[in-house]
Amino acid sequence: MKYCTRLILAWVFFMMNLSMFGQEVNDTTRYRIFIKNSSITYKGTFIFDDGREMKFITDELGPLVIMKSELRRLQKLDTKKVGKLDSNRDSSFFNLNDESPFSTRYNFTTNAFPIKKGHNYFMTSLYGPEIHFALTDRLNVGYMTTWATSPMALSIKYSFKTKSEKVHFGVGSLLLSSGFAQLGKGYGALTFGAVTLGDRNKNITVSAGYLYWQSGAKQIKPGHYTSEYTSWDSLPDPARAMLRKKPDDIGFREINSWHIGDTSITYGYPISGGVVGLNGTMPLGGGSHFVFETMVGNFKGTREVITQVGETEVYNLNAPNDLWRDNFVHKFHYRVETVGYTALFIMISPGIRFQSTPNFAWQASITSLVFKNSHDPVAKGLPLPMITLFKKF
Repeated sequence: MKYCTRLILAWVFFMMNLSMFGQEVNDTTRYRIFIKNSSITYKGTFIFDDGREMKFITDELGPLVIMKSELRRLQKLDTKKVGKLDSNRDSSFFNLNDESPFSTRYNFTTNAFPIKKGHNYFMTSLYGPEIHFALTDRLNVGYMTTWATSPMALSIKYSFKTKSEKVHFGVGSLLLSSGFAQLGKGYGALTFGAVTLGDRNKNITVSAGYLYWQSGAKQIKPGHYTSEYTSWDSLPDPARAMLRKKPDDIGFREINSWHIGDTSITYGYPISGGVVGLNGTMPLGGGSHFVFETMVGNFKGTREVITQVGETEVYNLNAPNDLWRDNFVHKFHYRVETVGYTALFIMISPGIRFQSTPNFAWQASITSLVFKNSHDPVAKGLPLPMITLFKKF
């Protein structure tokens, strides 16, 4: 009897503490639940709080108990829009894009959303790798290159905090280098600003920037130069006639190889101009998103032009360097000068991104590139199919 009395008192004491420290909540408000160190979020109703733990009934998992120390934040959902949200997000991972590092990139281009600290990512394609880090919740840096490690770029982006959840601003720059190509003598920068409207799941971005690139390719300084070669009189007439013809587009490499000293060489000319872009993404359902990118650039630059301005021919009888054959010495005279030009660049790149886990996604894109410059009447196009892999770490 004494034992039973103690047991009953212990049970009463436990129930008193439960009612004192735990609280059942009769709340029909729906919340989006953000967990620390995770890009997965849930949505549901809040039913219990004991000071250390909170209990929710979620759409994805049913009952969910979370330590308060693991809860990052709660976002109240507008119940009038829940149906609309559900129709676009029919996967249990519909909200993987919420604060995911992948949501900061389309493919080639970025938006105004920041990579959150601790949500770093790596991406790779058929053409090269990239890696991006969050130094803070607003400041991100990255490195990108090709599989040949040239050219390469260091990326920097800062995202501003705004009062609106639907309007976002960011600025950044790509610091460019030719890398091993051109012995690192090529350099430049693409500095840009971006305005993103929407959220990470569905948005559109308008961006504008300015590109400056200083080529590191060898060029001949403007001036007059001569190239020559020798044909032999003892050759049959057809062969001699062929050698006496002017070479097709002799170009600076042949001139430089034989007749140009180091003091006559310069390292490239700059090209610069503005770039604008219109990019965005929208959910398709099942963990997939449609992604589109467009970019237009208009540039001005300087190029080298080599023009033949004369030709001379000298016949050497019993040439002293070859006593048993006569020869012809052919000399071609060239003028090297620089001219300005303009260039137009257009990129259109639609694609679909697939993501079913918080740490991995992949994207298929079909990119079309168009180039047109003022000294070539024919525009050139280039198709560029891409498969891009994203990995969070």
